[in-house]
Amino acid sequence: MLWQFVHGRNVVPTQPVAAIALCAVVLCATGARAQVAVGRIRIDVRGDAPQVLTAVGVAERVASRAPSGSAARVLSTAERYLGVPYRWGGTSPRTGFDCSGFVQYVFAKHGTRLPRTARQQASSGQRLRPVWSALRPGDLVMFAEPGRRISHVAIYVGRRRIIHATSSGRRVRYDALDTKRGQWFARHLVAARRVSPRGASLVADGTAERRSGP
Repeated sequence: MLWQFVHGRNVVPTQPVAAIALCAVVLCATGARAQVAVGRIRIDVRGDAPQVLTAVGVAERVASRAPSGSAARVLSTAERYLGVPYRWGGTSPRTGFDCSGFVQYVFAKHGTRLPRTARQQASSGQRLRPVWSALRPGDLVMFAEPGRRISHVAIYVGRRRIIHATSSGRRVRYDALDTKRGQWFARHLVAARRVSPRGASLVADGTAERRSGP
């Protein structure tokens, strides 16, 4: 109820946030203070309304931005291949990667089967709004020039960064969207997908979408 009152809308708090809200009610009544853990984050909550509301807000942001366990494992795997050379048509760290070959290889390590090309990968998994603020770490992001077909795919890392095999960068690398180099990617996002760890259903869903159109 505290979270709903603060923001003036019906929001069901996540379990960590609900726990902090309950703690807040007790602390407000007693004037005490406590330290509440949200995952690896510890937040000091004091028994007065402004401090309690701040703590609840921080907890909600932490819960929404932190990668899931499966996403964290995918990103850890992707990071192993930093520096692998870019190669058009490449699908292996031994020979080099192109953008979609890199994404396909990384997700295959976690039992998720993706199609081969960036355009096909854009028809797999759960469709997301192509807006950076709507993305979570581990999401796939696709890019295209205005009026052109999708030509590139990357993995969103969070904090406005991507990891990808890029021809212009000549290797697997991170790029920050707020840098001069990253501005192209920031402006040319055209599709985003959240893929399921259940590889078999992912391919089936993607095939169905391709049959029905983009």
